[in-house]
Amino acid sequence: MITWKNLALAGCLGLMATNTLSYDIVDRAKLIDDRFKTQEMLSPYGHNFYLNINGAVTTDAMDLKDDADKIGDIDSGSVTADLAEANRILEKYYDKEQVLRAKVDFGIPIFSFKAFDIDFEPNFRFGAGVLAVLTPQKEESSISTIIDNLDEVPANIRSALKSCLNTLNASNDGDDLLEVCIGVGGFTRAQSDQIKDTYNVDKIPYESSIATTTTTTPSVDIYAKVEAKAGLWFDYTKGKHFFGTFGLYGLGRLDIKKRADGVILLGGGGNIDTANNTLINAAVDYRFGYRNSNYSAFAAVEELKLAEISSEDEGTPTYGNSALIRLHGQADYKLSFFKLSPFAGTHTRSGYGLGDGFYLGADWGMHAWEERLALTFRTQVDKEHFTLGAAAKLWLLQLDLQGKFALTDKVDDIEVSNYYSANFRLFF
Repeated sequence: MITWKNLALAGCLGLMATNTLSYDIVDRAKLIDDRFKTQEMLSPYGHNFYLNINGAVTTDAMDLKDDADKIGDIDSGSVTADLAEANRILEKYYDKEQVLRAKVDFGIPIFSFKAFDIDFEPNFRFGAGVLAVLTPQKEESSISTIIDNLDEVPANIRSALKSCLNTLNASNDGDDLLEVCIGVGGFTRAQSDQIKDTYNVDKIPYESSIATTTTTTPSVDIYAKVEAKAGLWFDYTKGKHFFGTFGLYGLGRLDIKKRADGVILLGGGGNIDTANNTLINAAVDYRFGYRNSNYSAFAAVEELKLAEISSEDEGTPTYGNSALIRLHGQADYKLSFFKLSPFAGTHTRSGYGLGDGFYLGADWGMHAWEERLALTFRTQVDKEHFTLGAAAKLWLLQLDLQGKFALTDKVDDIEVSNYYSANFRLFF
């Protein structure tokens, strides 16, 4: 059981798996996550790392979580008044993307060896990460449309509940729809319990004024993903020019995609067990690169599925199995203890294109002792953000701080946020 209340939004995992017509939260999550993976790629683990910790957050993500906690405590006796208060609380977050991301990796270096004139540096890696994307919005809805969107229960249950809805009036205001409808229109106790169990709600509060007439209500689009990897990676070089990486590992993934409606938030919608769509695949990473003098470039494929190891009977992750494709090139210029490394590249997978993944930037700074001591600054631009970063390396540890500042106001009518991230790494 994974409790997303402590991870993202307390009381916000509820109904409606549909998104707005243009904004696809899963595709956005893929692009956001892969951009962070690109930052990690630009600072390679190396053969001798044994601990790597990454964290990233948008400006208002934690405030949104705290304010969303307050919605479950609203109880004025009027659903309309409660929805108005929920709107007031969430007003400043509407149509703005919020992101939480955390990742921990461990490495165990294995002895290097040479075969077929190729030098190999293998290591065993294992780790896990979590990503949550939260997008509060306003929408026009009614209790009737909310019932229509209970698509995780059979259609006959929704029909029975709607039949009951048509028999209620103002005298039932404040009643729990899932209780007052038992025995009406063919709606049963078992069906009521099934809705409560499926959506983790205590009740659906009824009010005649919004039974079939739409009103402005808050909703939160939510996508959250947990991912884990464990396996062997081989960094290799052949002569002076060829280099790359080969990884063979198990990739486990589970996720949740939901929309929490205001009425459901008031009804106590909350924690959901997401383990029923766990998928574990055997996967490979492969990178092939070429360097000449101070120039280098590579092409790579990551998370390429080889075979399914196990999956749950109740479904597979919404994220899918598409591989990540990369192209990257850079140059390295050194003068005494100064170093400048301009770079450019792109990446793509199902859900976004090469243009979305394009980036251009440079690392520049000072180093000594074969770069065991270094102070490096990064400037980078992509389609949505300008990145500023600073990294300090002190023999056995590295600390990297970055800010990604929005250049684009909106994507699909949703405001793009600034991201702030940190990376801490330990070496042997």
